[in-house]
Amino acid sequence: MGDSRNRLHDTGYHSDRVKTVLDVNRHLTEARERILEEARRKAKMIVEEAEREAESIVKKAEEEWKKRAMEEENRILEEARREAALKTSGARRLSRLRISQEMASIIDELFKQAENGLNHLDLLEVEKSLENLLTDSLKYVDKPRKVYVSEKDVETVRRILSRLGLGYVEVAPAEIRGGLILESESGILVDNSYESRLKLARRALTPLIRKKLWG
Repeated sequence: MGDSRNRLHDTGYHSDRVKTVLDVNRHLTEARERILEEARRKAKMIVEEAEREAESIVKKAEEEWKKRAMEEENRILEEARREAALKTSGARRLSRLRISQEMASIIDELFKQAENGLNHLDLLEVEKSLENLLTDSLKYVDKPRKVYVSEKDVETVRRILSRLGLGYVEVAPAEIRGGLILESESGILVDNSYESRLKLARRALTPLIRKKLWG
C-alpha cells in the first residue's frame, strides 16, 4: 500500500511537471510570437521609412536633374538666340552694304549717262549750253576778264562773247570736258564746268534719287 501511494505521488508529480513544461513552452511560444511580431512590425517600419527616404532621394534627384536639364536647356537656347542674333545682325549689315553698293552703282550709272549725254551734244546744243552757263556766271561777276573752256569750245565762246558785247574778254583753253569757268578782274572764279555742275548735281540729287528708287 505504501508503494501504491508512492506511485500515485510520482504520477501526480510527473503530471505537474508536464503541465509546467507545457506552460513554459506555451509562454515561450507566445513570447516568441510577440517578439517575431514586434520584429516584423519594426522591420516593416524600417522598410517603409527606407522607402520614404528612397522616394525622397529619387524625387530630389529628379528635381535636381530637371533643374539642371532646364538650366542646360536655357543655356543652349540663350546661346542659340545669341548666335541667331549675331547671324541676323551680320545678314542685315551685309544686306545694307549690298543695297548701298547697288544704290551707288545705279547712281553712278545714271550720272555716267548724263555725262555721255553732255559729250554727245550737237554744235547748236553746245553753243546754247555755253551761252546759258556764261549768262548765269555773269550774275556773280561785275567785270569779267577771262573765260576758261575746253579747247574744242574756244571759238564757240568767242562768238558768244562777241554777240553779248563782251569781245574784250579773253578766252583760254582749260582741262575741262565742257562748260566754262569765268574769272573776274579781281580774281573771283565762277566754276560752271560740266564736271563741277555734275558734282553739285550729284550731291543734291543723290538723296532724291535714292528716295525715288527705294522709298
